[in-house]
Amino acid sequence: EFLTRVNLMRANRAEYATPIRVGRKVAVIGGGNTAMDAARTAKRIGYEEVTIIYRRSEAELPARKAEIQHAKEEGIKFMLLHSPLEITGKDSFVSGINLQVMELGEPDASGRRSPVPVEGKTVQVDVDTVIVALGTNPNPIIQRSALQEGLELNVNNKGYIVINPETGETSIPNVWAGGDVAPTGESNAINAMGAGKRAAKAINERLSKQLAV
Repeated sequence: EFLTRVNLMRANRAEYATPIRVGRKVAVIGGGNTAMDAARTAKRIGYEEVTIIYRRSEAELPARKAEIQHAKEEGIKFMLLHSPLEITGKDSFVSGINLQVMELGEPDASGRRSPVPVEGKTVQVDVDTVIVALGTNPNPIIQRSALQEGLELNVNNKGYIVINPETGETSIPNVWAGGDVAPTGESNAINAMGAGKRAAKAINERLSKQLAV
């Protein structure tokens, strides 16, 4: 929501009816590309101190190396091996965040070492804003909207739209999908463009056959 409001709605500008309140210190929870984008955006719109909080070490950060480097170059701080416990507030505003100190244990199913709480070790960080940036998920309204129209749109167990990997066509005839809503999940603009080109080629072939009849 933060990135949408800033990039598409320009809500960081004071003249907007529901502006983003730019404070001094912001904590961004997460370690992926979404977190890097949110942190760098917060820095650019005027936050003085931006800190990324991630429960594993830098070696386990899921963000691309270039994104991490760019964040550091823009002055973003990193609190690694810390996990949020509680967001505190005062007078209806955020005043801080309590963090659990973590250490790395054995690797999990993803191959990365699992973060394990260090017993009795917590820290309090003073911030006036907290941004939760833990990746992306497809909007379930897409499938619900299809059902309302009597159409069955197949999705996998994570909510991503099931597509033909070669054409991008969905379970609904003549409907294609790609990018972040497809099974590859959160990716980058280049992959999304590739999905768009594959879909465009398939659509062109479908229409050409129909016109030839």
